[in-house]
Amino acid sequence: MMHGVEVYRMYLAMKLHFSNPNFDYFEAGGKTNAKEKTYQQRNDFWFFETLARKYTKDEIQEILLASFVLSKDCTKVWIGDIKQSGKDRWVVWKKLQQSLSYTVEQDLSSMADYMDAQRYTFNNLFEDVESTHPPLFRLLIQQRINLETFIIMDIVLGFCKKWDKILIDPLWEKYSLKIRKYKPFLSINRDKYQHILREKFCA
Repeated sequence: MMHGVEVYRMYLAMKLHFSNPNFDYFEAGGKTNAKEKTYQQRNDFWFFETLARKYTKDEIQEILLASFVLSKDCTKVWIGDIKQSGKDRWVVWKKLQQSLSYTVEQDLSSMADYMDAQRYTFNNLFEDVESTHPPLFRLLIQQRINLETFIIMDIVLGFCKKWDKILIDPLWEKYSLKIRKYKPFLSINRDKYQHILREKFCA
């Protein structure tokens, strides 16, 4: 069982991970060196104690992760947000992870319908075809596809690094940071999703 101060350190590490481009949660071992005295003086210290008693280390990490991933701005998540909606977001996040293959396939079908309606090729999804954001990014912004699907496509196709060079845009920079920070938490079979993409768009 974790201790409350360990949960607090995990929260601080997660917050730094999603807000500081140079901090890596995994390199830091999922914690910071926050002093226990500072922790004991916090008004919300019992919230961390409660999490430590009720959940496993993996579950606590998932609760924290879900709060950052499902927030509109992952750089501005505070403990009050997690206290208020952390468990609900965790339930939503877990449900999606448990049906990730199905979710991705549904998103790809929606993407194919969009391509047909716009008369786009698959390559057009990644291009600045209308002097705006690439269509695939617009689908993400409009929540017509899930963030996980977008990240999986990048893991397979590797387009985000190119976009980082050519999209000088605050909105893309915001999403790019979130994508880079979330990606290491997703454990996926790249070959499996590469096959799914080929079946959908290269058949």
